[in-house]
Amino acid sequence: MHRSRITVALLLGLVAGVCQSDPLSAQAPARSGFFIGFGLGAGSLGVEDASEREASASGYFTIGGALNDKVLLGAESSAWVKEEDGVTVTSAALNAVAYVYPNPTGGFFLKGGLGVATLEVDGGAFGSASETGTALTLGAGYDIGFGGRFGLTPYGAFVYSKFDGGSTNLIHFGLGVNWY
Repeated sequence: MHRSRITVALLLGLVAGVCQSDPLSAQAPARSGFFIGFGLGAGSLGVEDASEREASASGYFTIGGALNDKVLLGAESSAWVKEEDGVTVTSAALNAVAYVYPNPTGGFFLKGGLGVATLEVDGGAFGSASETGTALTLGAGYDIGFGGRFGLTPYGAFVYSKFDGGSTNLIHFGLGVNWY
């Protein structure tokens, strides 16, 4: 959990720095009505009481609507998957999420969400196991407009998942494509 706190502190420092200036604000896509997006990247998963983190592919899918040019509400599914030696581990979350744009004409946003988490292990000598719990997502990104309502979005997110048997934390970064 100590590494998670350091990561969240670094993410908040980055957010504070970006909020001071918004150099690409003229290029941000228009935000109104329906939105949809997806992204792919890499993530590092930590498991409670484990000394090492595991790195692998991660991604998200999101859909929702704009309340106004500063606030978007929707649903977001995120996942991290790793296969090694015939065993596949999947950490996933489905959240109700809010995106907040401090500058309505800028591309920088903060996001937060609450929802349901799953952790699954399939294959190998251990067979298959699955747990369901709760998820908290915090993140930030920047929409770079290209073509009216389309945006290319570098993002970073932290997903904390709590289960009866413990917890996981996922730090992931990537690149998304969104239509607003």
